[in-house]
Amino acid sequence: MSLKAENISFSYIDQKMVFKDISFTLQAGEILSIVGPSGTGKSSLLKCLAGLIPLNSGKIYFEDELLPNPRDLLIPGHPEIALVNQLFKLDEYFSVRENISNQLHHLNNEDRKEFTNELLEIFELESLSEVKSREISGGEQQRLSMACALAKEPKCLFLDEPFVHLDVHLNKKIEDYIRELAKVRNMSVVLVTHNGVEALSWSDRIMVMSNGEIKSNYTPHQAYFKPKNLFEGRFFGELNSVYINKKQVLFRPNEYTLMANEKALKIDVSWKNASFKGTYFANYFRLENGKTIVLYADEELKKTKEIYVTK
Repeated sequence: MSLKAENISFSYIDQKMVFKDISFTLQAGEILSIVGPSGTGKSSLLKCLAGLIPLNSGKIYFEDELLPNPRDLLIPGHPEIALVNQLFKLDEYFSVRENISNQLHHLNNEDRKEFTNELLEIFELESLSEVKSREISGGEQQRLSMACALAKEPKCLFLDEPFVHLDVHLNKKIEDYIRELAKVRNMSVVLVTHNGVEALSWSDRIMVMSNGEIKSNYTPHQAYFKPKNLFEGRFFGELNSVYINKKQVLFRPNEYTLMANEKALKIDVSWKNASFKGTYFANYFRLENGKTIVLYADEELKKTKEIYVTK
């Protein structure tokens, strides 16, 4: 076990509870995503788990030891837990290279230089290595903040919406690198995001958080194909909802067939339009009740009048 939260709750002074009675266990080497809407307490939860702000109630254990109350520490936090959020704690008077290298005093000079160069390359900061951190852009500061966190070689890495400033190419590159580090180092990772699609590729396990509570626990496959409800399911991609015999049926845009099937539910549809997505067309249909659903296919389905869904 890497980290354990027992019935933890938190609120700011004179305000309602930000989150309440949250319990879960994070295993060493596990990658956990916490998905939910903005304002539901995800970022505050990470700060509490990192030992940066005090709980109202409950306990947090890190490697079977009780995490100390931040009020009892001169500098809040834990040396083996790194948090990357939108508040980039960088030394603005040091260069990009120095900010990373200064986290690596536990290594000898040769290993320190090698690891610094590796992180500069992974986060595409090589051309900025001698630039003062105060002179680089917000997106570049975010990448530098992640590089500095990894340089500490933490046992737990917490990432709060870490990819909002990254392009698709760099996002994938950094994701692969962190996943590999998690495996090699047995490092636990918690990713907080409102983008459930992003969480699907990252995670070993996904928790859905809403209104300050953990509502569901999923594997990535369960989150996509077997969500408990429409609200949660739509965090992970487009999801259709239809009512048949007063019963709600949820299905993804690729969970259908055009062939009649005795065990499948027949749905009458009327084609509206299609949107080209590169590898497929998103076909939009109107139902008899006026609602719209979307179906993915390798062509426009203009002639389609009925589909079949097995649920």
